Amino acid sequence: MLEVLGIDHWGEEAYLALVEGASLTVDELASVTTVDRDMLTGVLQRLEDRGLVCRVPGQPVHYAALPPDSAIEVLLLARERDVKRVRALAHHLGERHRARAGRDAAELIEVVSGPDGVARCGQQLLRRAKTAIRGIDAPPYARAIDGEMISSSANVLEDGVRRRFIHERDTFRMAGQTQKIEQSVASGEEVRILANVPMKMILSDEDLGLIPLRATPRVLDSCILVHPCSLLDALSTLFEMLWRQALPFVAGQAAVDEAATPAAPLPGITGLTGVVRKPGEGETPLTEEERRIVSLLALGLPDEAIARQLDMGHRTVQRRIHALMVRLGATSRFQAGVLAARRGWWEPDPRH
Repeated sequence: MLEVLGIDHWGEEAYLALVEGASLTVDELASVTTVDRDMLTGVLQRLEDRGLVCRVPGQPVHYAALPPDSAIEVLLLARERDVKRVRALAHHLGERHRARAGRDAAELIEVVSGPDGVARCGQQLLRRAKTAIRGIDAPPYARAIDGEMISSSANVLEDGVRRRFIHERDTFRMAGQTQKIEQSVASGEEVRILANVPMKMILSDEDLGLIPLRATPRVLDSCILVHPCSLLDALSTLFEMLWRQALPFVAGQAAVDEAATPAAPLPGITGLTGVVRKPGEGETPLTEEERRIVSLLALGLPDEAIARQLDMGHRTVQRRIHALMVRLGATSRFQAGVLAARRGWWEPDPRH
């Protein structure tokens, strides 16, 4: 843990032993740690130089830990000053880089080639974000972007960075994708779903964007890195338009209001922030199974996808949907979803 302050494993072990004890000689310290006796003199000298320990007068020489809260705080403040200086230098070098000959139009759009280059660029895009990451994702999935960028965004982003992703509906028909998205939502990511999306993209803050060079790449071996320009503005506007149209998804949670009966958590798709309402007077109450099917019908998923989400047989799902259609007086499965919504059995969450 103290390695971030420049203290190695041996130094940390010796320091923690001194924190636990009153004061110890070199021999006593060697007996309670795994640090070699011959190394301890140098280890203690480095800790003393950093203001973490001091010598206690007397013979033989004893060493004691200084108050950790104040001693470590001093080192943290020094490290923060170093980080600020490096950040200022990076900003200065960036300004020089942009001004070296006057950035022309070609430099506002860079082509990144090779799967490794794309993955590395995506990681850098995520790591540099200070306020927001926005993304649009859809099948087919290319390995570089799946493994290194979208699904791992929570692990590389700083605290306080808002993450918003729009996923195409077909994402939830692919094995493992629902679980990945639920994990991202659990880490604080905001997710919404659209039946179809026009393209994939990642936007970092308001000044960088990354889009595939081809619309639906099977192998993500080339991308376009977009710097501040009208194209980046258009990408940002497109994302916000689609975000307003998309249906919210909250893993493991269904929205409820005073007049509503909450739908039980559905596997994967059930995180849609929608409400499954009580049938009106004189109507037979919906079963738990029917509530789930109504939610998925309203989303427009086909029978096969509903069967996978509910862990049911295909024919069983078809029978349940047919029974719902008869009950609703619907002539098609899509109409069944619409009529269920009209009856108030399901509706999008108004809070979103």
